[in-house]
Amino acid sequence: MKEREPKTFKKTHSDRDRAKHKKQEEFTLYGWNACMAAFKKRPESLLRLFFSRTRATQLKEAKAWCAEKKLPFRQLDQESLNKVASGTHHEGVVMVVRPRPCDSVHKLIRGSIPDNGLIVALDGIDNPHNQGAILRSCAYFAVKGLVVPGSGMVTGITSSAARTAEGGWESVPVYNSSDLSSSLRDCREQGWWVVGADPNAKESLSSAKIKFPAVLVLGNEQEGISDRVKRRCDTLVSIPGTGEVQSLNVSVAAGIMLAELDQRRHGGKKSPKSK
Repeated sequence: MKEREPKTFKKTHSDRDRAKHKKQEEFTLYGWNACMAAFKKRPESLLRLFFSRTRATQLKEAKAWCAEKKLPFRQLDQESLNKVASGTHHEGVVMVVRPRPCDSVHKLIRGSIPDNGLIVALDGIDNPHNQGAILRSCAYFAVKGLVVPGSGMVTGITSSAARTAEGGWESVPVYNSSDLSSSLRDCREQGWWVVGADPNAKESLSSAKIKFPAVLVLGNEQEGISDRVKRRCDTLVSIPGTGEVQSLNVSVAAGIMLAELDQRRHGGKKSPKSK
């Protein structure tokens, strides 16, 4: 009797489509503050929960939620958690959640923001650590939206950026722009003041005339803001330094500038959070 050849399975287009669709519906979130902020603000988005033994007691509420909703939750060893998170910086907790949407910047521009509203736009900054740190500062200073490079993205940021944001992703909408120069043109047509951060600018942030609503544009550390984007700015500003190092990390610069702009839009007074 002729022996049957073992069956081989090839991924079909439908299999790949299903895998892609599943990926779009799920987001791996890790890091204690990032996960807890997500669970607090949108517990219904939780799909699966993984945690270390040392976090088991602290996650009592989340585990109870999973049990009630019949969602999978499991205690894992360090190596298994590393695999689930695809890294080691999970701080003992990983949540698979439904991602927050990342809409086109056109939705932001067509909408409305307060007279003293503040937006941050990233020109060529795709480093997850910098994106996440900037997003964290945006959340601290109640920025109304963060515009990131790209188009058609489900979340706009990576799991690593979400962890670095320490929960900031939950309070600041993320939008994408495939052509920031054109997007800034549209912002200016809405009457928004566009401020470009440029370490070579002669005018300092502290002395520059700035109106609100405003968009703060930050460039990557290698090339800075592109020439096309610079031409869309109402003003270019720098942060004067007195030391020998020529520039700041872009996320540090973002924090300094947001602090200054936040004071200005509140009439030079401290924001309510700072009182």
